[in-house]
Amino acid sequence: MENYYRQPLIVLTIILVIFGLLCLYSASVIVAQEEHNDVFYFIKRQILQGVIFGGLLAYLAFKIPLSFWKKFAPFLLILNVILIGLCFVKPFKVTSGYALRWIKIGPFTLQPSEFLKITYFAFLAGLLGRYSTSEKRKVFGKPFLIFLFSLGIISLLMFRQPSTGTVVVIGLSSLAVYFASGLSFKQTIVLVLIAAFVFVYLIKTTSYRFERILGFVKGEEDPLGKGYHIKQSLIGIGSGGIFGVGFLKSVQKFNYLPETHTDSIFSIIAEEFGLIGSLFLIILYLSLVFVGLKIANRASDNFSKFFAIGLISHLGFQAFINIAVMSKIIPTTGVPLPFISYGSSSLIASLISIGILTKIASS
Repeated sequence: MENYYRQPLIVLTIILVIFGLLCLYSASVIVAQEEHNDVFYFIKRQILQGVIFGGLLAYLAFKIPLSFWKKFAPFLLILNVILIGLCFVKPFKVTSGYALRWIKIGPFTLQPSEFLKITYFAFLAGLLGRYSTSEKRKVFGKPFLIFLFSLGIISLLMFRQPSTGTVVVIGLSSLAVYFASGLSFKQTIVLVLIAAFVFVYLIKTTSYRFERILGFVKGEEDPLGKGYHIKQSLIGIGSGGIFGVGFLKSVQKFNYLPETHTDSIFSIIAEEFGLIGSLFLIILYLSLVFVGLKIANRASDNFSKFFAIGLISHLGFQAFINIAVMSKIIPTTGVPLPFISYGSSSLIASLISIGILTKIASS
C-alpha cells in the first residue's frame, strides 16, 4: 500500500499532543500548586511518562511486524486481563476513592484497562479474520459467541472496578469492527437487547450510576449537588464565547470545576479558546478518524483492516463521549480526552495505537 496516509496520521497526532500539553498546563496549574506545590507537576509527568515513553513504545509498535499481533493477540489479551485482576489484589492495587483501576509495580503506576483498547482489538481482528462472512453473521455461530463471551468477561471486570466509560468505548468500537466484518440484523437485535438489560441492571443495582442519570435529567434542580459538575462545565463552555477568554485565563479551573486536568479538560479548552478553539480540536479528531478509516480501507488483509478500525474507533468514540459529556449531550461517564487529558496510561495506549496504524499504513 502507498504511504499516502501515514504522514497525515503522524502530523495530526503531533499537533494533538502539542496542543494537549499546552491545554494540560493551563488546566492543571491550580491543582498542581495546591496538591504538589509545583505548577509544572502534571505537565512534567505527562511529558516524561506519557509523551517520551509513549513515543518510544509507539515507535517500537511501528517496527513490530503485524504478524506478531495476529499470532500473540490471545496471549496479550490474557496477560492484559491478568493485570486488570491485579487491580483488586494487594500489594498491587491502588485505590482512588471507590475506584480500583490502577496497579503499582515498583515506581510505576499503570491503568491496565487502557491497553484493552489495543489487545482486545488485536484479538477481535484475528478472530473475525479467520471466518467467512456467512459464519460471522450467524447468531449461534462460533465467532459471534466468542465475541459475546470475551466482551462479557471484559465488561464484568470493568464494571467491578468500576470503569463504565471504558466498557462503553470498547463496546462501541467492537461493534464498529464487527459491523465492518458483517454484522447481521439478528445479531444487532441480540446486542441491543443485551445492552438494554445490562443498562437497566446497572442502574437498579448501583446507586451512583442512578445518581448520574438523575443528575443528567434533573441536574438543573440541584445545581450544587447532583448537577454541580455538569453545571460548572457548561458555565466554562459558555464563558468562552466565540474566541475564548484567553490562554491561562480560565476562571473555572480555580476549584469551580472538578477534575479540570483529566475528564473535564474540554470545558477549560472551550473557556480559554472559545468556539473557534473547540471546533479546531473537533476538526483535528474528525480528521484523525478520517485518516484512520482510510488506512483501514486500504489495508492489505482483513486482520489489518479490522485491527485498524478498532484502533481508530476507540480514539474517535472516546473523544466524542468526553466532549458530549462535558456539553451535556449524554450522561456523565469518566472517559479521558485522547492525547489531551492527564494520564500516562491513556496517552501511551493512544500513541501505541497510532504507531500500529502507521505500520498498517506502510504495509
